[in-house]
Amino acid sequence: MEFLSLIVIFVAGLVGGAFGTLVGGGSLLTIPALLLMGLPPHTAIGTDRLGQSGVGLAGLYSFHRKGMMRYGLAIAVGIPNLLGAFIGANLALQISPALMKRFIIALTVLLLLFVAVNPRVGVAVEKRPLSVGAYLWGGFLSLLVGVYGGFYGAGAATFQTYIMLFVFRQTFLESAANLKVATVLMTLTSAATYAYNGAIHLPLGTAQFVGACLGSYLGVRYSDRIGNVWIKRLFIGVICLMAVKLLMG
Repeated sequence: MEFLSLIVIFVAGLVGGAFGTLVGGGSLLTIPALLLMGLPPHTAIGTDRLGQSGVGLAGLYSFHRKGMMRYGLAIAVGIPNLLGAFIGANLALQISPALMKRFIIALTVLLLLFVAVNPRVGVAVEKRPLSVGAYLWGGFLSLLVGVYGGFYGAGAATFQTYIMLFVFRQTFLESAANLKVATVLMTLTSAATYAYNGAIHLPLGTAQFVGACLGSYLGVRYSDRIGNVWIKRLFIGVICLMAVKLLMG
């Protein structure tokens, strides 16, 4: 593997990790970069799952140090993500990509409009206690996100952010913190599944992992300065980019 390729993927992991740790969507940058390095599609996705685990691990450590973690909530969405990721990674060759793509496009546009027109979503802090129903509904939706994360991954953390915003009434900063357990479990489970099937390029995955760790650490460190309002704007921008990319194929 050429040294230049490792540098390119490191930088992609760094940039993707910096904004991905706050709003998700880092794989929208890293998977195309891995494909440009000549990896087959499934190997690119598997390698990206390994690299993206750095976002979750570094982000979890950093948010924990800030005292922002609610581990009960984090585990409640993390375990369904783990199960879903295992299912998604194993069904990657059996699910119709065209059908999934149409569903994701429709859901992306619908939820984007809801976030854009509701100024309080993800910005206003709500202290109301969560019901058992919210945990059950959020767990089920997290299972579906985990399936998608194991199948492809790009935008999985973004969809998980929707769940944290709408079901658990988190702010953007709170959701960025409390979905990190889910990110770690989802990416490592799917990475292990792809690795078992020989679909991971270890040198590039390691380079992306190191870059993602550094990017995630920097993103969390400056998250307070950015604030919920600007994170929401970044989130909307990432969603628009994801929608355009899906539409263009």
